[in-house]
Amino acid sequence: MDATSVYAVPVLDRWLVHAPLHSVTALVNAEALRALRATGREELPLALADLAAELARPPRPEPRPAEGPARPEFLGLIPTRICNLSCAYCAFGAPGAQPESMPLKTAVAAVDWMADRAREAGRSTLDIHFFGGEAFCEPDVVDVTVHRARARGAELGLTPRFEVATNGCIDDVRCRFVADHFHWVVLSIDGPPDLQDAHRPFRSGAGSYERAAQTARVLSRSRVGLSLRVTVTRSSTGRLPEITSWLCGELRPDSIVFEPLRPTPESAAAGLLPPDPWSFVPACLEAFHVARALGVEPVFSAASIGELRHSFCPVGRDTAIVAPDGRIAACYMQESDWRAYGLDLTFGRISAAGEVTISQPALERMRALPRHGARCTHCLARWHCAGGCHVSPAALERSRPESGFCVASRLITVCELLGYLGQAEEARRLLQDSAALTGLALRGSDRIADWDQGIA
Repeated sequence: MDATSVYAVPVLDRWLVHAPLHSVTALVNAEALRALRATGREELPLALADLAAELARPPRPEPRPAEGPARPEFLGLIPTRICNLSCAYCAFGAPGAQPESMPLKTAVAAVDWMADRAREAGRSTLDIHFFGGEAFCEPDVVDVTVHRARARGAELGLTPRFEVATNGCIDDVRCRFVADHFHWVVLSIDGPPDLQDAHRPFRSGAGSYERAAQTARVLSRSRVGLSLRVTVTRSSTGRLPEITSWLCGELRPDSIVFEPLRPTPESAAAGLLPPDPWSFVPACLEAFHVARALGVEPVFSAASIGELRHSFCPVGRDTAIVAPDGRIAACYMQESDWRAYGLDLTFGRISAAGEVTISQPALERMRALPRHGARCTHCLARWHCAGGCHVSPAALERSRPESGFCVASRLITVCELLGYLGQAEEARRLLQDSAALTGLALRGSDRIADWDQGIA
């Protein structure tokens, strides 16, 4: 057994053993854990011998970035940075955005370039995601992109797949267009009318709930996959189960995503704070329970146990995100946000003539960014949370066990793994034991290789 790739954390009077590269997860007692760590296994009980045998097999390769020319998983397009809402916590620069829109020639060139990359990689789909601002504030760019992708896909034998992150405040005609052409929609809505209208009003100050909810209702009755994205603040944390029940019951999405507020000057001015992680975790997990009971898949992006990944976000995954001015970057955020963290995330450009240029050295620099520090290397959640956003306070706090990001990702990952094992009741017991919860969240290393003592 490669003890450096096997992790174990205390769950009350037992131990959760997790080896993601072996696809092994188990809940065992202390005696069994000591036996697993021993070198001789001739006298192990049969069930434990099977577990030991699985752990003794060579692990799968660690998730790694691509090599060679760019191999983007999808093309991201930002038709504009402007938005029709005035969200109290906007983290994407819409309040001060210049009225700049992406030239149609840039969008066409980006689609053609991505189609060629998809064909070279042997993909069957041509994946294009729209972001903003609000992408539908520039409908012509979206329309031209969709039709160009359908035409190029037909030429190359690729199936176009369109996704958009939107506030849902679009008219009925645009909503029907999305229902007809898109595969997935991530619609931001923070809860019932009182929360949505306070957090995400129109620029006029009017509430946006009814318009966003109407769009969600139409899309939920279509073939489009609908995900609702809820930004959670300190004041809304305690309402998460109620918010979840309301949104799932009223709007019937396929999934619901919980994202803690990212602090911005706008959120500070509005008096909105990020949730306290110790309160967020039990509230989020109770919301998970509510969502699943209503047939909706709950998601916390930093605790994704269904996949292994080397990077949390597009950075390091060759994703080509095209800004309105033609700059190709690895991140949706504004350049000023990157610079604040000493980063340059640009690796290409589309010229006014529609010529696409990729800098291989810059691309390699992007691929090298998602490096796991000592804290991540010793954490059982390392391949599930994958380090978090690189352009946020979490990026600077990853080496601190008490950081809110690490506390939430570790605890939710552990509780989700327990649920996967059919031990949801054990997860509830853990959440009620503050001492056990704190010890688990702040533990310096989860690797069995580092635990020569301390196993009671």
